[in-house]
Amino acid sequence: MTWSDAIRLARRELSRRPGRAALTLVAITLATALLSALLAVAGTAQTRVLSQIADGGPLASISVAPAAPDPTQAGLDNPRSGPPRDLTAQALAQIGALPHVRSVVPVIATDVELVPAALPPASSLLCRQPGHCTPIAGNGGEPAHPVAIVNTQIVGVDLHQIGDLPISLLAGRFPAVNATNQVDVTQDYLTHLGLAKTQATAVVGTRFQLGSRRFAGTETANNHSFREAVLGYRWTSATIVGVVQQEAAPGDVIAWPPLVTADFNWVRSGRALGDTDAPTSPYVQALVVADQLGNVESVRTAIAEIGYTSSAQESIITAVGHYLHVVEIVLSGIGVVALAIAALGIANALLAAVRERRREIGVMKAIGARDSDIMRTFLVEAATLGLVGGVLGTAVGAAIALTIGGLANHYLQSQGLAGVQLDVPFVLPLGAVAGSTIVAVIAGLIPARRAAHLSAREAVES
Repeated sequence: MTWSDAIRLARRELSRRPGRAALTLVAITLATALLSALLAVAGTAQTRVLSQIADGGPLASISVAPAAPDPTQAGLDNPRSGPPRDLTAQALAQIGALPHVRSVVPVIATDVELVPAALPPASSLLCRQPGHCTPIAGNGGEPAHPVAIVNTQIVGVDLHQIGDLPISLLAGRFPAVNATNQVDVTQDYLTHLGLAKTQATAVVGTRFQLGSRRFAGTETANNHSFREAVLGYRWTSATIVGVVQQEAAPGDVIAWPPLVTADFNWVRSGRALGDTDAPTSPYVQALVVADQLGNVESVRTAIAEIGYTSSAQESIITAVGHYLHVVEIVLSGIGVVALAIAALGIANALLAAVRERRREIGVMKAIGARDSDIMRTFLVEAATLGLVGGVLGTAVGAAIALTIGGLANHYLQSQGLAGVQLDVPFVLPLGAVAGSTIVAVIAGLIPARRAAHLSAREAVES
């Protein structure tokens, strides 16, 4: 019996029992789809995502503080800072010109008084207290107990570089480019209003007042300087357009730099009026992104030579890589279990075929078919199921992986982050098809050997 004869016999047997063949094929297809989709997703997490955050991404970022370095803390991820030192535009330009520096994101901030709307959102816990949200007749609708003023900071960053910033959008949107009347607030602002994180949308669209204070003169007593008088306030009315979680700098308000710069300049102008405690530099830190994680240490060394302390999270990337590898192992294990279940289905289907075809096997042996010919017929049948199921399963798995990738990218882009391209190595679909075929052949070995070892007489008489 030639291979072509075995292929014809296998094809005829599959067409004679389409129901059983279809069910077996579906099992192989689903198992291969699951395995290939999980491997594609896990591979993307291990390569693309890891490189996204490590090679010029958030984990390759360095925080530069307005302080001189402490030589005793060199090499530590989070060293203790030395004496305070202004972070200037000239210093930022020097840092940006260093080798292996991909970008420098200055962070500016200034103190402000935040005056929320007198009437808090109806969903606020404050509204459950008597008088807080009940308008008083003849008082213009003002509540009996307005929300207290908050002393905080307004933080200014270039939101065009949001992918390099530790800022995540929870609700709403980011302010329009260079807007001076739109801001985002943090979860601390929600807490001040008695709102939970899940109620973030309640503050989107509300307005508040921001006041920056300018002092005149200082008085020194017991080696401490005291500001004598508040000369005035600069008030800004702003609309909250989003709620964020941020670690760029301490502060409840995030805005584009023009708004923060105007507030800072107002505060700094008090120095000309005698306020020696007025700040001289608006930069509270800078986020420096190295081109690769491996270059973070050399960049930090160069920053220390310029005269500033820095911190980084170099050790985190190692832990992230280990966890992603564990995820890959778990996902691959799930796919392998599914493929093993499909293999059992193939073996069961072929064992049933052996029982049903005993007489046919006996006739084939009676006319001269060898054991190897019988075995070849059943293995070709199993390989056909594995090959077709592998091709279909790989196609379905690719569709599943693309769908998951699209959903993941939509979420990342809604958070202002760069998307991650699905990484499907060329070897993955080939390996999935070849693997499913090999598994099917292995699953068919026992039924094929049983069929081959039937004697012609035993098979005919059964």
